[in-house]
Amino acid sequence: MKKIILLFLLITFIAFTASAQVPRFSKYQVNQTGRYAYFPSAPGTFDVTKSDDGSDVYTGEVEFEGTSYGLIMVDFTAGLNDESNKEDLGNLLTDYLDFLQSQFGIIESAGYGKGHTLESNPAATGVLDYWTDETGAPWVIKGWIDKKTLAVMFIYGTELPVQGAQDMFLNGFRFY
Repeated sequence: MKKIILLFLLITFIAFTASAQVPRFSKYQVNQTGRYAYFPSAPGTFDVTKSDDGSDVYTGEVEFEGTSYGLIMVDFTAGLNDESNKEDLGNLLTDYLDFLQSQFGIIESAGYGKGHTLESNPAATGVLDYWTDETGAPWVIKGWIDKKTLAVMFIYGTELPVQGAQDMFLNGFRFY
């Protein structure tokens, strides 16, 4: 009898995990900027606006299985000060993420995890955080910055995808 119950539980578990789809990510260019990001489906053309300092701000978002995957990218028009170090860049990035929290209705934050790196761009520095918005939806965000570009990758929805899918997306931004 125990074997039948265990077999039933195993079949139920396999059927459940097989029905939960894990996104397949592909690389898409952010308009014609030469920068790329991995998304679970085609984001189409990114919206472009100007920041107060004249920098181009690109935004795009897709939905997959009820979860949203988004990118905000700032192309610094003149680039940042050549004397800016990784700590200065990290501070600018966290200031921008603080601003986004108010824009997205974030009511809770786990706190910034700093010092993330990208093998494809050793000059870049990254910051990771977990948020909750006013509807109770969980968010995971990762920001990247170098002297020419700031990018914020974010995922939100009723449930976050498995860790491997999160990592693929959040670490999937490619500078020049």
